[in-house]
Amino acid sequence: MYHPPVTDHSVLLRFSYFEHDWDEAIEGPEAMEAELLRRAAEGEWHEVADEAPDEFATLDELVQRAEEVIVGEWEMPVDAVRLPLGKLRAIIADGGWTFVAGEFSDFEGHHNDTELLVRLDRTLP
Repeated sequence: MYHPPVTDHSVLLRFSYFEHDWDEAIEGPEAMEAELLRRAAEGEWHEVADEAPDEFATLDELVQRAEEVIVGEWEMPVDAVRLPLGKLRAIIADGGWTFVAGEFSDFEGHHNDTELLVRLDRTLP
């Protein structure tokens, strides 16, 4: 009889560009681009307690949406998306995780920063 793998561990991870923490002196497209790239390069994924994401079923869909907004709409370099997603791919590969679901939320005035939220599972054989 077939027994599906048992989930050993599930984790929610968030990556944020923390726009609400940016120095008010950062103005103009070049300065904003530099700050976004700096945060993409230096930022880390953090474990959070939150509701599980359900917007995207695959990592590729999450990447596509993030690129549509950050690269397409904001006209920022693709590395602003690829750097944090590269870190996530390394976390997945190094820890034996499986991407389960993800969400992307973009900067919204006084409400939220641009963030990526993912659920990863690790299973036992």
